[in-house]
Amino acid sequence: MKYFKHPSFIENKIYKNIYNKKNKKFFFCLSMFPYPSGKLHLGHLKNYILSDIISRFKYLKKYNIIHPIGWDAFGLPAENAANKFNLNPEKWTIANIKFMKKQIKFFSIFYNKKTEFATCDIKFYKWEFYIFILLIKNNLLYKKKKIINWDLTENTILSNEQVKNNKGWRSNEDVEKKNYKTWFINMKLYSNRLFNNLKYNNWSNKVKNIQKKWINIFLCLIINIKYLFINYNLKYINIKKIFLKNKKIYFILVKFKLKKIIFKKIFFYNKKTFFLTNFYLKKKKKIKNINYYIKKKKIYLIKFSNLESWAILRNRNWGTGFFFKKNKNKNYKNFKTLDTFFESSWYYLYYLRSKNITNKKKNIYFPINVYIGGIEHANLHLIYLRLINNIFYDLKIFNYKEIIKNFIFHGFINNKCYYKIINNKIEYFKNNNNCILKISKMSKSKKNGINPIKIIKRWGSDLLRLFFITEKPIGKNINWENKNLNFLKNFILKLNNLSIVKSNNINYIKNINIKNIHKIISYINKIIKVPISKLQKNIILFYLFPIIPNICKIFWYKNNNNLLIEEFNIKYTVKKKFNLFYKNKFIKKTENKLENFKNKKYIIKFINFSIDNKSIIII
Repeated sequence: MKYFKHPSFIENKIYKNIYNKKNKKFFFCLSMFPYPSGKLHLGHLKNYILSDIISRFKYLKKYNIIHPIGWDAFGLPAENAANKFNLNPEKWTIANIKFMKKQIKFFSIFYNKKTEFATCDIKFYKWEFYIFILLIKNNLLYKKKKIINWDLTENTILSNEQVKNNKGWRSNEDVEKKNYKTWFINMKLYSNRLFNNLKYNNWSNKVKNIQKKWINIFLCLIINIKYLFINYNLKYINIKKIFLKNKKIYFILVKFKLKKIIFKKIFFYNKKTFFLTNFYLKKKKKIKNINYYIKKKKIYLIKFSNLESWAILRNRNWGTGFFFKKNKNKNYKNFKTLDTFFESSWYYLYYLRSKNITNKKKNIYFPINVYIGGIEHANLHLIYLRLINNIFYDLKIFNYKEIIKNFIFHGFINNKCYYKIINNKIEYFKNNNNCILKISKMSKSKKNGINPIKIIKRWGSDLLRLFFITEKPIGKNINWENKNLNFLKNFILKLNNLSIVKSNNINYIKNINIKNIHKIISYINKIIKVPISKLQKNIILFYLFPIIPNICKIFWYKNNNNLLIEEFNIKYTVKKKFNLFYKNKFIKKTENKLENFKNKKYIIKFINFSIDNKSIIII
């Protein structure tokens, strides 16, 4: 098969554009936008290929596709590189974006190019000043001296979500507590809604539980009587006894009218106050005027959460300036910039930009049907995104309490990495030089990422796309060392060599979805055990097209199809009428079977289908 001699060259020649049509339903498919760090490796690639495949499936189902890309361009890596090599961070970032765009062209990924932007563009971040004004007017943004997390390595503030086990999320170094005056977004105000509104999302329980565990709404009780009634989201429980153990950990005995007993831990706070955490009961009953009842019995109830107000400023230069100060040269310089998670909390709105970013007409394109990214972002990016979503809902910018309908987390691509422990710190190396070996997710910092261009030039982007989809279910990790691209190549060659016979037996690949798409090869192999008809092969190519679009287009025309594969209707065949032109003069309407058109007056030298796929021009 000639394709495998020069796959990337052939793929570059195949027309890839997708045209949306009017009066169709919208499908918004979005992958988390990339940080322009310099080079994309295979680990990044899976994210964007997955969103492209889903978009193409929906396009075949006649949806208008919104599948954009942007660049998360502000951030510390650019600032560090600028300081290290004496570069301008903007020039460094723009150069990286240009290089990564060249890489993306190799991946056979379709994007809405007109919507592309970078967050370092003033056209984007000028709207953040407008958002500040909205937040201040609604008492959601305030300045206060509070205890904050200070990263000694990065020399900046970190939010609670950016600290894990008392270490900075990026530096992995210890942070210290500091009393510091800075600006906060009142995230604590939304803790109940961020917890309860998860029910409106079609997210996996795994992601929901990560967020619930972090938000962790719990109760503080001041005890003054023997029998306690606790109000928890209008549900109540009756605590009959409290047990002390080791003077620190308390247990409660919970008893219902049905006489069901449940034990749960509560943690000691002081002599009168207890924290009740992770409380869950299968059967709860509502009671009217419960707050009045608690007040009457002199029980004081306070709700707590892990969520604190979001400290949004960072001691950096490369970012959205919050306030500007005038220096001696009468130039304006920003000494504080926004946390880059603020840009990623609302960036999806800018893809649909207009003169007014808060135009309510945008609601026709929402919610985001599918959002794709790594599960490591469940506690950071997704929390902040949902917070701004809730604020925009209150300000009547959005009609949706939850803007992301489905979140799909993809597994990591794991590869060998080599490291040494030097001065009690882990240092990673590209090659094995008396190093310790471990298998870890591909990462630039671990120096174990693989350049996808080399793989594509040898095997083609279609084979790589097929590998990512069929190796394991979407949410599972893939070990690159276990790859078997020859197996996938043989599958493609088998499709190429299929013998076509006349047959009325048609097998459909039913109920293919994101959960079972990794089994698509086994589904097809069952069908092609016997010779198949032309229509059966078209159906197979139709299902494979979103995954391997270039190879399917080659096979599609090899199968003597006049129509575009996107126009194929899998449920029934339609005798489509075309406008027939000869030397720019309309002759008549004809069906797609051109062999039925016979007229001695016209000498057919060349037949061309127009771009609109509705006209045939005979020259």
